[in-house]
Amino acid sequence: MAAGRVGEGWIEKGADVWILHLEGGPYEIGYQHGVLLREEIRNRIRDRLLGSLMEQDHISHLLMLRHGRRVDARLSSEYRAELAGIADGAGVAYSQVLLLNTYGDLIAQQWPDQTLQDLALSLSPPFAPFFGPSDAPRSADSHVQSDSSGTAADSRVRGAFAVFGAVTRDGNLLQAVDFESPALRPEELIIMVYRPEEGNSFVAVGTPGAVGVTVGLNEEQVSVTVLPSPSQDSSLEGVPLPFVTRDVLQYARDIPAALRILASADRTTGHNVLVGDGKRPDAQVVELATHLYAIFESEGNFVARTQHYLDADLSQTQRSLSWWREEDSWEHLEALLTELEADYGRLDAAGAVRLIQQLPVGPEASQSAADDVVVRGVVLLVSDLEIRLVTDSGDDPGPVVSLDEEF
Repeated sequence: MAAGRVGEGWIEKGADVWILHLEGGPYEIGYQHGVLLREEIRNRIRDRLLGSLMEQDHISHLLMLRHGRRVDARLSSEYRAELAGIADGAGVAYSQVLLLNTYGDLIAQQWPDQTLQDLALSLSPPFAPFFGPSDAPRSADSHVQSDSSGTAADSRVRGAFAVFGAVTRDGNLLQAVDFESPALRPEELIIMVYRPEEGNSFVAVGTPGAVGVTVGLNEEQVSVTVLPSPSQDSSLEGVPLPFVTRDVLQYARDIPAALRILASADRTTGHNVLVGDGKRPDAQVVELATHLYAIFESEGNFVARTQHYLDADLSQTQRSLSWWREEDSWEHLEALLTELEADYGRLDAAGAVRLIQQLPVGPEASQSAADDVVVRGVVLLVSDLEIRLVTDSGDDPGPVVSLDEEF
């Protein structure tokens, strides 16, 4: 990857991470994204879609294409134009970029065989599989088969919190997430700065080729973080939540507007969403599934969540999943609350970084090489419009992006 410019978009190397700047209409933003991250997008298609998901995990290519087409029919024209721009800029098929943005729901949990069979038979004609000569895996299996081993959402966030008022040193809003292990390396992430023709400018933590977002903040000081929360109240007929939370950042100017977008969305799988507003400041949690949702206001100037529900009705939809281990999520929430209590009244950006660095990690973390720098989480200084990556190096990172400087 090298610094470069395409139209109004450009990419630059920040501290340990690349920063992608995108500006214009939906197709222009997508085209800039595709050209500037061309090799990275093609590598994700080869390694993630055609490699680990299809060749190693034996996820049916046809099944992913059928699901992608169903989602595509529900997407707004703006998102379809952006996906088309990415495909044209990267020189790949539209269907491949669509899969990069839609396969997550398929591997989010163990779907009943009947659900997958209905999906496989639901659309005709299907997308024609497209493999470029350098992209095809050594052996491609195209038969329909359920993912019997995938039980966790394709998201790296395992815990999140938002604090303000009496909890923080200056009263301003801080929001943060910590990633599950093995943690990501900085080169696996892209900080994306959007200046769309319509709506708010915003910054998000993303990956090459992704249109939806799960962690970010906008110029109106609205912030959002998303955690997967498995639920039996799930459906493959809807819009994946990262597209919905992208709407929140681009169009919401306060928490009520964000809640309306989330509550009215055509939702699919379960999630816990933390929404903040640095202007007030305030933060709330939305626990949601396909048909149910519950809103929790902050108590004691903070909210914190891991991957289980606190709402009684939503909790029942989760406990009926035989593979779900709620005790692990509770254990991590207790660790998070313990660290927050220890810093109550004096938490600042540096303290939030240390808090994430001190949280326990899973045994998978030991698989990383000792000299690897990995990203443990993200801290959003919402009131200051800053975003910081938390690594395991022990350093206190400065802002990766400051929207006050960008706009």
